[in-house]
Amino acid sequence: MTGGTSAGVSKNICNCEPAEDEVVEEMEKNGDEDAHMLVEDWRLHKFQSPIELTHDDSIDHDHFEPLEFHGHWDEGGDATFTNNGFTATLRFMNRELPSLRGGPLHEDEFVFEQLHFHWSDDDHSGCEHIFEGRAYSMEAHAVHYNAKYKNFQEAQDKHDGLAVVAFFIQATDNVDNPCFNKLSSAVMDIAKVNSLTTVQTDCLTWIKEVAQCKGYYTYQGSLTTEPYTESVTWILYSTPIHVSREQVAHFRNMKSTPCEKFSIIKNVRPIQTPPMHKKLNILYARSHRSSSPSPARGSE
Repeated sequence: MTGGTSAGVSKNICNCEPAEDEVVEEMEKNGDEDAHMLVEDWRLHKFQSPIELTHDDSIDHDHFEPLEFHGHWDEGGDATFTNNGFTATLRFMNRELPSLRGGPLHEDEFVFEQLHFHWSDDDHSGCEHIFEGRAYSMEAHAVHYNAKYKNFQEAQDKHDGLAVVAFFIQATDNVDNPCFNKLSSAVMDIAKVNSLTTVQTDCLTWIKEVAQCKGYYTYQGSLTTEPYTESVTWILYSTPIHVSREQVAHFRNMKSTPCEKFSIIKNVRPIQTPPMHKKLNILYARSHRSSSPSPARGSE
């Protein structure tokens, strides 16, 4: 996901009181509909996400400046974790927001908007992108918007508006990932739709090691949720982050309807295939040319 709701999420029928009809209507509207029915044609050029990618189909690129994460693992301010009926979403406030610079983003700075998760009903199909024919248990998306625009809403339909960093998560054993536990344990506090809890502000340290790896894949694609606009520079790290099966299972207990009869079992969009006459360029940032990093706004 990179918008408000998750296409591909299972459509549940809720038997709530009439007062809840509006919520149910919204859920049904955001199902597996064709993006062309929802977005003006000029915003769609058939480079939709997610995609299946392999290393052999990528282009090695050694000329990016280093990709810099600023402030993502800092403490201070406040952090909230919410259940919107489709996913669990992390946001920061009362602090200078983290930002991304360098790499395929060139001279632009991208401000952190939110981080959310995708998962499925098993530990083998919960990611949106597929790498080398393999699917993982979950996929996390750190969504950023270009600072040249006023906010996410203004940026989301611009060709250079968004940058999303994707991380694969794999459930492998029964040993918890202690850093990931800052979020996975908080999921139990947001089981109800529209519920919110506070979490530790250094709750993204579980992505730090992978995010500081030089190798990543990048391509120009789309939001994987409505309105599917092709405004996203995707940055995808192929090395999975290992967590326990129980940590992943917590997410499947989140409720998707106000009546609490249904859970969010699956919120992934199917793989999108570009038309035969259009080539999707996938770059692999194998290494970087040397440069002096920009002054950090916080500890890195």
